[in-house]
Amino acid sequence: METPLKITPPPYAEQALALLEQAGFEAWYVGGCVRDAMLGRPPEDWDITTNALPGETSSCFQDFPCIDTGLKHGTVTAVEITTFRSDGVYTDHRHPEAVEFSKTLTEDLSRRDFTINAMAYHPARGLMDPFDGLSDLKNRILRCVGDPARRFSEDALRILRCLRFSSVLGFAIDPATAEALRSLRELLLAISHERVREELSKLLSGKITDSVLRDYDSVIFTVLPELASMKGCTQETPYHCFDVWEHTLHALAAVPQIPVLRWAALFHDCGKPAVKSFSSDGTAHFYRHEKKSLELAKRCLTRLRFSRRETETICTLISCHGEPFPISEKRLKRLLGKLGNELLFSLFDLMGGDIAAQAPFLYAERSRAITEAKELTEKLLQQEDCLTLRDLAVNGNDLMELGIPPGPIMGSVLEALLEQVLDGELANEKSVLLEEAEKRRLSFSGRE
Repeated sequence: METPLKITPPPYAEQALALLEQAGFEAWYVGGCVRDAMLGRPPEDWDITTNALPGETSSCFQDFPCIDTGLKHGTVTAVEITTFRSDGVYTDHRHPEAVEFSKTLTEDLSRRDFTINAMAYHPARGLMDPFDGLSDLKNRILRCVGDPARRFSEDALRILRCLRFSSVLGFAIDPATAEALRSLRELLLAISHERVREELSKLLSGKITDSVLRDYDSVIFTVLPELASMKGCTQETPYHCFDVWEHTLHALAAVPQIPVLRWAALFHDCGKPAVKSFSSDGTAHFYRHEKKSLELAKRCLTRLRFSRRETETICTLISCHGEPFPISEKRLKRLLGKLGNELLFSLFDLMGGDIAAQAPFLYAERSRAITEAKELTEKLLQQEDCLTLRDLAVNGNDLMELGIPPGPIMGSVLEALLEQVLDGELANEKSVLLEEAEKRRLSFSGRE
């Protein structure tokens, strides 16, 4: 890896560093921004560490918009400026009971999680790297600063952060660090569900997610116990060549790196072990596994405090992923009306990942079927066909003029008209639809 001789922060970060130094304080860029800059990745944000105390830092920025937050822990929000510090005792495996300010940069770096995050940079002084983070960066290794067991015991979320960095950066994990995170994985049960969700979503969106989940499945099953039964659940069927867990990992790797899609891929077959059965010839069957997968996914997504919209999106993808091939035009119209354009194409992505993880002889035919479904969907969208009740040439007011009252009867008439239009039995024309609605009104009247 070629590391840049010079890191070029944005002007606002340069100004922040300059203001601290003009006031006589020591200041360095630190952590993730240094790591990412060394990797040639644009840093999401810029962190500065300084020997200025929080109040002194605020004074340096008194003429600039600056929100004093986190003073208890020595952080002032202006970029992200933190006083050199050492952490006190961790009693909840997440937060230090107290923070003590220190006067040395090395002491500040020594409390950080991984060597690649424990580097500091100064435009004039160059790189400060007391734990050989640059070497680990070049060798693409994740290694804890100091004793891995201590680092993970201090803050158990670092276990998932380690897996996330491995997945996103494509780095291997140092054996001692890997051993410690596996042995201490139960500490994750004390971490808030929201923080677990955030780390897992980033982990799932990485470029080697499947490898990380495969190598550290015991850690993943600790926070997602709904998935554990998939490992070793064989699929004695000609349509599959992996057990359910390995199939899931292959499917996940084959879908785009979009969080909701990756979550849907992770859960799409999780119900299979619970419904597995055999026919007399020894062939395995997984009848109605979508329903069980949906149940387990909802349980997990609720526990992890996913938003209602995210939960609905993921669950809809799971429930629809088993659409039979080929998908007819009539069925595509119904799916478009039910899911909408964006979600339907996400479903195609999930289905593509699913077939990529099945027996190889199926791939060509089913991949072609998905391509044809996408092309037909594009055609339907260009034609602006009637797909939902909103697209019908008649509405509730039109039916009321026929004498059909609002309520269940009106709803059933509108749904029936839409079905006939989708099936091509009726043209989406007002006169045609009103004539059919009148017939249905008379039919209802005759029953009364």
